[in-house]
Amino acid sequence: MKGNIPVIPTPFVDGKIDYEDFERLILHTGDYVEGYVIGGSTGEAPALSAEERIEIAAFFANRLPGKQIVIGLGHTNLAEASRIGRAAVDMGIRSALVPSPYYFPNSLGMVKAYVAKLAANTGMDIVFYDNPVTTGTTFATEQLIELAQAVPAIRAIKMTDHNMEKIRGLKRETPLAVFAGDDIVCYRAIEAGVDGSMIIAPLIYPQAFKEGWDLYLAGKREESFAVFARTVLPFVHMFGPGDEIPTTKALFRQLGLFKSAETRLPLLPADAARTRETLLGYEYGLAAALP
Repeated sequence: MKGNIPVIPTPFVDGKIDYEDFERLILHTGDYVEGYVIGGSTGEAPALSAEERIEIAAFFANRLPGKQIVIGLGHTNLAEASRIGRAAVDMGIRSALVPSPYYFPNSLGMVKAYVAKLAANTGMDIVFYDNPVTTGTTFATEQLIELAQAVPAIRAIKMTDHNMEKIRGLKRETPLAVFAGDDIVCYRAIEAGVDGSMIIAPLIYPQAFKEGWDLYLAGKREESFAVFARTVLPFVHMFGPGDEIPTTKALFRQLGLFKSAETRLPLLPADAARTRETLLGYEYGLAAALP
């Protein structure tokens, strides 16, 4: 697993998932990414029913059989997470993005037991989601290594923690793939040695993001950074952090990719001021990306 596998927002119209909007987003981005993360936190998974998460998995599995599809299995209910994962496996999806269970104060032992059981119940390859802010759980590099050793199904880490030394340590000491997990520090994560990204930016400037990534892989570091500095970085400065889901949906509505900027409670849609700020960042980057 490697490359850019962006996290997908879930489009809603009048409270229902809009699969036409998913299709438009795929057509806009599919040539420039290696796959998609569906039903993750950006996809508002905590506000989706298990049936809805399974339906989304079926759509992407049928629509994109050659892409790397990673399904989010974040949950506080192991049986429900396992049911969603097994359904995804039946559709041909083999990889799951799994954070520490939220709400409960986690210990390393608790997370080991939970992730191991989920892996055993589903047979999936696990991308462990290291996200201290939303899970309230912070792991040191050594603890992540211990977790991966205890749960061999863990094949990759999505790193949202801004401690870049964790990325360097994991790449130095393990065979795990490591993915950038936060747009606002994406280039620092690239410099630290990630194998790809699971963020939103590749959806925003698909061609420019791929160009910058390919230049970096080719050893053209300064040319790569120039692409990111002109396009992606001004946008993510206005875009995050904290309200990436409603601002992304507001932007997609403005671009005609989504019919609606609708979110599900408890999330609220972006207000007019935040939408203007997001559009300012986007338009600046877009102008810089044009030949």
